[in-house]
Order: sequence, then C-alpha cells, then structure tokens
Amino acid sequence: MVLLFAMGPLQAQTGKYTISGYVKDEGSGEVLINATVTMQPGGVAVITNSYGYYSVTLPGGKYTMLITYSGYKTIQKEIELKGNTTTDITLAAGGKDMQEVVITGERKLRRTNTVGMGIQQLSAAQIKKIPAFMGEPDVVKALLTLPGVTTVGEGSSGFNVRGGNVDENLIIMDEAPVYNSSHLLGFFSVFNPDAVKNVTMYKSAFPAEYGGRTSSVLDIRMKEGNNQKYHVNGGIGNVFSRLAVEGPIQKDKSSFVVAARRSYIDVLAKPFLKAEDRNSTMYFYDITAKLNYELNEKNTIYLSGYFGQDVFGFGDQVKFKWGNTTGTFRWNHLFNRKLFLNTSIYYSKYNYSLAFKSDDDVQQGYDWTSDIQTYGVKPSLTWFASNKHTIKTGVNAIYYNFYPGKGEASSEGAKSQIILDRRYGAETAAFLEDTWKLNPQWQIQAGVRLNRYAYLGNTTVYHFRDTTPNVRKPLDYAEKVTSKKAVNDWVFFEPRLSLRYELKKNTFFKVGYSRTTQYLHLLSNTASPTPVDLYFPSTNNIKPSLTDQYSVGFVTLPTGLPVEISVETFYKKMDDLLDYIDNANLNLNQVVEADLLTGKGKSYGVEVEVKKETGKWQGWVNYTLSRSLRQTPGISNNDWYLSRFDRTHVVNSCVMYNRSEKWQFSANFTFGSGTPSTFPDSKLDIQGLPIPYNSTNKRNDFRLPAYHRLDVSAIMQGHQGKKMKQEWVFGIYNVYAHKNAYSIYFQQNQDEPEKKEAIRLSIIGSLIPSVTWNFKF
Repeated sequence: MVLLFAMGPLQAQTGKYTISGYVKDEGSGEVLINATVTMQPGGVAVITNSYGYYSVTLPGGKYTMLITYSGYKTIQKEIELKGNTTTDITLAAGGKDMQEVVITGERKLRRTNTVGMGIQQLSAAQIKKIPAFMGEPDVVKALLTLPGVTTVGEGSSGFNVRGGNVDENLIIMDEAPVYNSSHLLGFFSVFNPDAVKNVTMYKSAFPAEYGGRTSSVLDIRMKEGNNQKYHVNGGIGNVFSRLAVEGPIQKDKSSFVVAARRSYIDVLAKPFLKAEDRNSTMYFYDITAKLNYELNEKNTIYLSGYFGQDVFGFGDQVKFKWGNTTGTFRWNHLFNRKLFLNTSIYYSKYNYSLAFKSDDDVQQGYDWTSDIQTYGVKPSLTWFASNKHTIKTGVNAIYYNFYPGKGEASSEGAKSQIILDRRYGAETAAFLEDTWKLNPQWQIQAGVRLNRYAYLGNTTVYHFRDTTPNVRKPLDYAEKVTSKKAVNDWVFFEPRLSLRYELKKNTFFKVGYSRTTQYLHLLSNTASPTPVDLYFPSTNNIKPSLTDQYSVGFVTLPTGLPVEISVETFYKKMDDLLDYIDNANLNLNQVVEADLLTGKGKSYGVEVEVKKETGKWQGWVNYTLSRSLRQTPGISNNDWYLSRFDRTHVVNSCVMYNRSEKWQFSANFTFGSGTPSTFPDSKLDIQGLPIPYNSTNKRNDFRLPAYHRLDVSAIMQGHQGKKMKQEWVFGIYNVYAHKNAYSIYFQQNQDEPEKKEAIRLSIIGSLIPSVTWNFKF
C-alpha cells in the first residue's frame, strides 16, 4: 500500500491517455453504481465503483463511449483522446416499458459485469415493484424472493443464506454494521426504501475487503439526495406512514436526504381495546439521514446516520424496546485519475431493554438491559492500474464493546441485581485484491485478507474443566484481568478467488472459492432469533468459526430469448460452529460459556434462476435444492443432524406486468419445504401428569409442513401534475389464506386429559389486504 502511494502522479504510458469521471443520474445528480462504460472500437468495458467513478486508459485516437445502466436510457458520446481527460456522464431515466438499448447490437448480461459468483443486486425501483406485506416495499422481503435466501418462518427476524445462521450475515448500511435488521419482530426491515439507492448481496467468494462473517454480505448504499432541486415524497398506508425530504445544499456540489417512518398499529387498535388495555403500545419508528459535500474536484465528504426503535408495551406491566443507531463519515479522495481513496469511520450500536411490573400492591418488578457497540475505521485504495488490472487494497480496524446485560429485580422496596461483565474484542485486517482481465476469454479476481482478532481483558475470564459432552462444564476458576491486554488472539489467512471464462458469446462459466472467519456469535437456542438474543465474542472458551466455500456455475443469454439463465452449485464446510447443551441457560448467565459447545457443519446445493428484465412482462423464477447439516459432540447421538434452517426445496417466482403508463401489476409465489424441528416421541408419567419425552435424543428429526404463499399487488398512477405526482398501491398478502406452520406444540386434550394433541401455530392465517397512497412533489 505504501508503494502505491509512493507512485505519485502515475505518468501515462507513451501514447496512452486516461479518461475518467463519474456517471450520474441526470435528474438528481446521484452517482450510479455498477454502470457500464464501453469504448469502441476495441470493446474495452469498465464498471463504475461504489461511488460511481470509472477510469479507462487507451491509446490516443477517436472513440465512441457507450454508457449503459439498467432502467436508464443508453447514450453514446464521441470523444477524441489527445491527453488525459475528465468526463462526467449523466444518464436520463428510461420509460417503464423501455427495452434495453445496445448501440453495438450486442446484448450484455448483467451478471457478466462481475467476475464473482453468488452476487445479487436490487435497485430501489425493483424492490418497490415486488408485492410486500401490508403493501410496504421492504429490502429483506425482496431478498427472500432470491435463490439461496430463506427464513425459518413468517415473522422471523433476519434471514438465512445457503444454510447459515442469521448472525453469519454481514449487514452494512453505508459501511456501518447493523446487528438486528428487523422491525415489528421480522415483518419489516430497518431499511427505509425511500432512502435506499442500491442493494448488493454476496453469497460466495466475497471480495477481500469484506470480513467478519461467514455466510453472506449485504451491502446497502443510501441515497445522497438530489443536488438539483428539492423533493418531498412519502406514503400513508395501513401500518405506517413515510416522509422523505431531499434537495441541494449548494446546487451541483452538495445535497441532503432525510427519511422518516412511524407505525401506528397501537393508535388504530386503541378504540377496539378494553379500557384497561388502551394504554398499551406497539409501534416502531426510524430516521435515516445523509448529506454530502463536494469540496473540490478531488475531495468529497459524506455523513450518514440511522436511528430506529421498536416499542412494545402492555399497560404498565410490560415494556419492551430495541433499536439500532449508526453513524458513518466518509471521505473520497482522488490522488489522480487512476488512484481513488475512500476512508470510512463508523459507529454502530444495538440495544434492548425489557421490563416487567406487577399490577398489584406488592410492587414487584424486573428490568433487563443489554447492548453491543462497534467502532471502526476502513481506508481502502483502488488503483486502476490498466484496462487489465484493477487493484484494491486497504486496512480495517474494529473495536467491539459487548454488554451482556444487567438485570434488576425489586419486591416491596428490596432490590437485587445481576450485572454481567462487559466483554471486549478487537479485529484488525489488511486486504489486497486484483481484478485481472487475462485475455478476452479469461478474467480473474484474486484476493487475500489477513485477519487478527483479540479477545481483550478488563473483564472476568472464566476457566472450565472438561466434562462429558452435552453436560454443563464445571467452573475451575475465574480470573480478573484488569488491563485490556489480549487474553486470546487468533490470526487467519483468508484467500479469495473467482474465475470467469467465456465459453461462447454471452455464455460464461464461473468458479469461486473463499475462506471466511467469524468472531462474534448470536446466542439463541429458540426456533427463531428474538430481539433479546445476546451477541457474544469469541473468548478463551469459544473459538472463532471458519468456513470454506466452493462454487461452480454458469450464466447465459440464449440466442433469441430475452432471458438470463444462471445455475450455481455450492459446497460449504464449516468448523467451530456454536452450539448449545440441552436446556442451556443463555439469559443473564454469568458463566454462559459453560453451556456452549462447538461443532462442525456442511451445506451444499444448486440454485437455478431464470430472469427477464425487459419488456412489458418482467420477473424471475428460481429453484433451490440444498441441505444444511450440523454435527456436535454429545448432540443427537453424535450423528449429523439437519440444522434448524434447512429447506430442501425452495421455489420463488415474481412476475411484473406493465400494462400501461397508469397500471402495473405484480405477483409473487413462494414454496419451501418445512423446516426441521424436534418433537417428543413418548411420554413419562410423573405424579399422574404426562410429560413429553424424546427417547431417541435426536435433534430436528421431524419436519414442519411445507410453506407456500401467494401475494399480489397493483400500482395505479394517480394525478401526475407538474408539482405533485401520486400513486395508489393495492395489495393482498397470502391470497388464499393459507395457515403456514410457524411451529407445532403439544398440549393435553381438554376432554381426555390423558391424551396429547398437536397444535399448529400460525403467525398469519388469513389474507391481508392493504392500500397505500404515495406522493411526490
């Protein structure tokens, strides 16, 4: 990295010159990520980076620039290269039914723009077209229509990718990590679609700049705001209302965007509740804000942040809150036309609190609070060395502050407390990656990431004695470490490699490999993660988890068909996965590590997707066949068993029809095998009471019924005036009112107490209509 800085201005090669600049939205001035810039003759093509910047080096002469971006009108620009040139490009949004225009007559595949596999991208416009719960577009719900992305059930927090747990997904919003992406217990995500510009998910062979998680990376980039004119847009729906304001601070140089949401289920329900329940609360709110300022042609700064909370309360007896706070400062600097630096400094906090209070005269109560805070800095340098080599390098430093919790119980004026020691961790990494166009057929992306993680002191370090697997470990001794020195540390070497080979025109074969490590873990032994689950670091008793993933696939655009077909297969080998003894105690447990186990896992499968993104009819159909298994000493008779998030078969289809300028229709159908579960197969009679009992000691050897659901929506354009535009969104969620099983539990039959009956728990068991009015002026 020092060598790159020392290169100074990087003089152009003899007879060659560099053309560089930004690709932007004509109407708003927003930069466009992953726009394609092609130079003819020669066919040299590059893609804009995460900040809309491109750089191409060519011999002097006359060229035609072709600039394309999905949903925008393709333009061409004649230029003559006589020296180094800066050329910013603006693209105008295309019509709803606009066919993809390619001046050269060649159709380009969107997935062939990148070397890596397992990459899924969604724009804000695509997300808003997909039918959603209560008519509200949602980032996470849109991701669940893509191959390899699932959830354990309706109303579950987070999502699972290729057989991984929810905590194995690195979710970043403008570089800052988000630890709980769910509002309203999983029905909505924390990402306001009015503030989202671009969503990219990496499911395999992550770029080397990403680390700390083992299943996926969800990189969400927020809008910068319109630097041309002011806009106000929002919507009023059944569940919540939205309002966003954006505009220039200084035209062409700086802008801002502020977007806010607030739900009002509690307000709507209040008239229908009993008098004693009318002071109950159930709502969420969030605020997303961002501003940017172009200091000069070489320096731009960005400041973005998020604050959101969920609040649940039942009278004065129960108060439950959780939420995220993030803040990011970024500085973009151009050393010269080929050297681009981005430096990000960020902060993230996730916290929750839970309080109970009796409604009698005894005055009993209980309060519980917990949080995790993260501080990070990440400078990264991109060097457009030549048209064949794009090199990216940088470092990353993260400091973790875990507060496992404080519990305070009170009864008749007397109080007792349980305060768990804070835990600390530090992660540092350096990465280097080269995207190399070896020849017209071969392209390689090779990278390496060197990680060091340290479990720090200034806490109590617990040491346990060995015991029988699946039995709580006995405490040997506790050691108070007063300084923040490294109690344990690990160093991991993570190679990343992606290869792309052009078999024939518009048909590509891809291979990928990645090694990833994870140093923090979500402690949850429930069927689905909850907002009160605890994040915990790797310690002297808990090793970091390690995953090796191998991928092979191809993507093609068949001649004569306006569709893209892709097939990917994957195999993941996972070591030192966190597991739990039976009946583990995870809540406010000072020695919770005594209840934790480590095992190994594997997942494998194939994902098939057919996608059409042009014309009046658009959409995709995908099918995933996969397995996800675990093996932990002492668990399930030491045999391999299905993970809780295994879904053998998953089918997703999404169809969008642009009938006219006034009406758009869409439908989404989902089918998935039921998730595994553990059920009793016998009973024990204790004092005349039947107690369920699992005689086989096997985990997840039963499966819930298959999940399937159909959603539909229609968008009607209302009055489209010069100053104000309106649209109405009509939707039906779960059209045929299927009662999907979230879980199955057993209870005594009321008429025959000696018998047990199975009860299916469905979170949503009926169709849910919705209407939303959106406006913009």
